[in-house]
Amino acid sequence: MKSAILSVLVGSAAAFAPASIAPSSTALNAKAKAEAPPGLIGALAPVDFFDPAGFAAKADDEEIARYRDVEIMHGRFAQLATLGFIVPEKYAYDGAFGDDFLAPTGRALEVFSTDPVWLGLTLAVISVLETVRLIETEPGSRSNGRNEKIGWRPSSPEEFEKYQLREIQNGRLAMLAFAGMVAQELVSDKPLYVNLVDSGFF
Repeated sequence: MKSAILSVLVGSAAAFAPASIAPSSTALNAKAKAEAPPGLIGALAPVDFFDPAGFAAKADDEEIARYRDVEIMHGRFAQLATLGFIVPEKYAYDGAFGDDFLAPTGRALEVFSTDPVWLGLTLAVISVLETVRLIETEPGSRSNGRNEKIGWRPSSPEEFEKYQLREIQNGRLAMLAFAGMVAQELVSDKPLYVNLVDSGFF
């Protein structure tokens, strides 16, 4: 589990700074043909530039760049959220913080009833940080994590493009995964971690 968590964090953090990328290909959406603006990555076969709702067809390049910033940030939050969902459930399963932690079911969703104050403080801190980020940055550059000094960014532009693409794909997967995790626990009323243990994953 530790290696999986580390690989997610390293793979995502290395792609936090923007770089110019070659133009992506085009594809037909449900209503019109939309073209990815120069420098926008993420168009992958078989759907290429996937835009079924036609958002890109109605937006200029600047607005599409803003959409990408929003997608990347939501993807990063979702990746952290999936870890923040499973890790506390593991501690509750092991009894690391006593019987009252995430009681009575051990589900991560119990935090809404057992620790509303801490939940509120967490959301307040995130809101303040996000407000500061929006004030200090310009549209099109808001996904820059300013963490190049950590040393994870590849020196090769081609390799860095791969890192950026991996982050986008991991973020998209994490957004779907987190929605599925919440839905599963709401339906089954059973901790996700317990389901993973019962299935032999852990």
